[in-house]
Amino acid sequence: MIAPNAAPIDAAPVSVGALSRAAALAEVMAVAQALAKAGTGLLETLADGTMPPPGAHYPAGEVWDQVTHAQYFFHAHPDGDRHPDEVGHFHTFFGQGGMPRGLVPLVLPEMALAPLKLPVKEKGAVSMTHRSARDRGVFSHLIGISVDAHGVPLSLFTTNRWVTGETWYRAEDVIRLLDRFAFAEPSPTALVDRWLVAVLRLLHRPIVELIVERDTAMMDWRRRRSRQSHVFDDRRLEVTSERPVDFAAALSEARTALA
Repeated sequence: MIAPNAAPIDAAPVSVGALSRAAALAEVMAVAQALAKAGTGLLETLADGTMPPPGAHYPAGEVWDQVTHAQYFFHAHPDGDRHPDEVGHFHTFFGQGGMPRGLVPLVLPEMALAPLKLPVKEKGAVSMTHRSARDRGVFSHLIGISVDAHGVPLSLFTTNRWVTGETWYRAEDVIRLLDRFAFAEPSPTALVDRWLVAVLRLLHRPIVELIVERDTAMMDWRRRRSRQSHVFDDRRLEVTSERPVDFAAALSEARTALA
């Protein structure tokens, strides 16, 4: 069962960068109330009323807003390949069609552009690569959000390019794209769409810090270890930055700011 949208999507979507913390807090609470009224959970709205099993991307076909070019999917790794209490994670992206004019990828001697054919994991394992047929396959990964069974964020992380198949943009440019993340189209996943925008706003500061740390880690790895394999395709480097988050504290901080 897909939970009903708590409120209509505005014609002019509110992006992460334009959303206030007060509005983000209100969105999270409104989504929680709508889910409770529908008798379902955040993750169940992505998989026809069931908890998404490991492997596939959810929802089927993923979510891509053709107006804003925000994109995301949820998936879970098998048991033993994820953190305690984590049931899976969201990957958030931003497509070329919504990028500011003049934004260009980072180009190193070994090139930052993803190859047309991405390598996959060994037979029988879950492929972690991602390439959308839309926007000519040019997109930037913003942030990964690990969640528990109730959809509460547990940690944030960034990844190397080979994990997602993205085109690599500098940290300052990825932060600009993060602030543009929004949804304009009515969708069966509208509650999750709205929740994601609100969460990215409430956790904006650590997300920005992790994106900056990502670039530092990549360039440090490139300097010290890239003789055998260039950094963007080096399978030894998968998660480029990561930290746990206290989402309850983020909500409390937003409430305090309102007082």
